[in-house]
Amino acid sequence: MTMHAGGARAAYEGQRVDTSSKWYRLFQKGVELGTWNVEKLFEEVGLEEDREQWESMAQDERDQVRYLLSGFLDGEREVAGDAATNLSRIMGAPCLDDNEEKEMYMTMLTLTEHKHTQFIDVYMREVMDDRDNYAELDPRRGTRIPIVQATGLGEVFENQGLQTAKAAQTRDPVDIAKAATVYHLNVEGILARVGGFAINRISEAAYLPLLNHGFKFVSTDEGRHITHGVNLLKELIEKEERGEPEYQGVKQGIIDMLHHDAPYMADFAYMFTEAMGDPLGVDIDDVLLRGGHLIDGMYNESLGLDLDYLEMINRVSDRYEEIKGWNLQEIVERQEVHYDRRRGVAADGAGGD
Repeated sequence: MTMHAGGARAAYEGQRVDTSSKWYRLFQKGVELGTWNVEKLFEEVGLEEDREQWESMAQDERDQVRYLLSGFLDGEREVAGDAATNLSRIMGAPCLDDNEEKEMYMTMLTLTEHKHTQFIDVYMREVMDDRDNYAELDPRRGTRIPIVQATGLGEVFENQGLQTAKAAQTRDPVDIAKAATVYHLNVEGILARVGGFAINRISEAAYLPLLNHGFKFVSTDEGRHITHGVNLLKELIEKEERGEPEYQGVKQGIIDMLHHDAPYMADFAYMFTEAMGDPLGVDIDDVLLRGGHLIDGMYNESLGLDLDYLEMINRVSDRYEEIKGWNLQEIVERQEVHYDRRRGVAADGAGGD
């Protein structure tokens, strides 16, 4: 072991593990920063202030928080499942370099995704009522929280599941690019980041210290996940630009996934529209602008795809104009009737076994 100038310790060297790899460094950051303990966080920050604030909030304010967290709950549950299965297989694909370090990092990503699910699930149960949790309904079996299915988020999560499953099966570079785009850029880079932005805004109107504190950890974790996805896509793009035959179509695949998911991601912004009253002052215009900047930063600045992000904002704005006329409560109630029917079938089936 040697010392760098200034007294900093040099990295250890391994035989099978390349400790100089950027993927190894991401793994190590996860070890250092991603091991926050959800139960200890509950004990240290406490639940009482959040519970008191929740009890004091008006129903429309509660709905805005509930809808937002419901989207996170279903989304985190979905990404955790995909990380544990399909993404781990993808990292071992022959077309990817430094496979050992990528697979190491994926173990840390999987752990943090499950912790995000743990935090949100317990928070909703302990602080809020669990009306929208639907604990017995598992999205892996095709049933999602009503607000998620009503607003189109379910379509994004379904696309993520399809793309990651296909890429794990084929290990084709274009399929891997599509899967990484949906998972790391669209779901984590846009949806989760914009959702975190909305939670910060909500905190200005409703003091929920435990929720805020937890999401600081979630946001830090997601930042590493996005870095992983961007680096992975850069590798694939570089090989396409070198003219390697099997990588041709990578860039178009990335763009196609953004175009596919963007309208559905916009649907979930319904909760921030004037139709909902926006009681906690999130402001749809700021949300859309934040999303546009994220698209520009990831797709253009990081990946060099030269997308017109203003055009994307306009597409989302057009979709926003459409969904302003929705009667969300009516749509959610229809979903709840459907889910109650599913519950009844499950109960009858269980009784007959």
